[in-house]
Amino acid sequence: MINLLIKLTDMKIRKINILLAVSLGAMVAFSGCSKDDGAIPERVSIAAVPTITTNIDATGSQSIDLTNPTSFAGKFKVDLYFPGTTPPSKVDIVVRKWNGASANNNNVKVYKAGVTTFPTTLTVTAAEIATLFGTPIVLGDTYDFAPDIYVGDRKFEAFPVVGNGTGAGLNGQPFFSEFARFVAICAYDPNIYQGNFVITKDLWGDTFIGQVVLFTKIDNTHFSFVYNPYPQLATGTLLNATPIIVTVNPASNTPSVALQTVGTGWTYDGSKPVQVQTTASTNNNLAPCAKTISLNLNWTQGNGSYTGAVFQLVKQ
Repeated sequence: MINLLIKLTDMKIRKINILLAVSLGAMVAFSGCSKDDGAIPERVSIAAVPTITTNIDATGSQSIDLTNPTSFAGKFKVDLYFPGTTPPSKVDIVVRKWNGASANNNNVKVYKAGVTTFPTTLTVTAAEIATLFGTPIVLGDTYDFAPDIYVGDRKFEAFPVVGNGTGAGLNGQPFFSEFARFVAICAYDPNIYQGNFVITKDLWGDTFIGQVVLFTKIDNTHFSFVYNPYPQLATGTLLNATPIIVTVNPASNTPSVALQTVGTGWTYDGSKPVQVQTTASTNNNLAPCAKTISLNLNWTQGNGSYTGAVFQLVKQ
């Protein structure tokens, strides 16, 4: 009995010693903390960065048309997204240039420094952009305008080489725009597709390379031409030839020819009506800047049908 009491007493003493050790350890641990060790330590500098939205003004140009670059006047407005909030010390309006499958932040220039008034509306020209980057604007060039935001003496970049920019967090919110984007395109100009064009390819083979074909403007999305204007120089003559009417989709610069009868026959193949149309292909395209056109023609005469007769021309 005495031995049992001694063992129980010894166990209690050990428990007391363990609890005492744990308590002392906790005291030591807590004594190492300070008021600087919260969720956001005081030694970490936090800045309230105002949210700036950069929106294209619909009254200005929406893209840079390389067929008439001097007409470009891109307008955009820089403003506080939350009205009445404290504005930044200033913003620098910068522009990112890229050309390719995806944007990159390796080519950024300051367009206008030290903006302190919000909203501010700016208008940029093609000449200003070309001068800023020191190179001519080419097809596919993309220019994104956005603000570098200053809070006190700290700068938060719109297009940092590493990390997200100042506007990335609110993408998708109503009326918010991270940047104003202008892309260099070759817009369809109906006045280009009239006059003399020179044949550069004809897989049907009833004209010759270098032959001149007259394009006639019908309206802003249609023009026509006669396929065989100089039959005496061609391998075959299209009898009673009538103009082929081409329809252009200006949104995609894609030409097409609806099925139509364009002659009563060929001199080498009897008097069977001749029909033509385009069939789906990447060979149906036009490039206003280069002043070229390509048609993937399908010819039909009687029971015969011949597809893939690519016909290409360039303006003289």
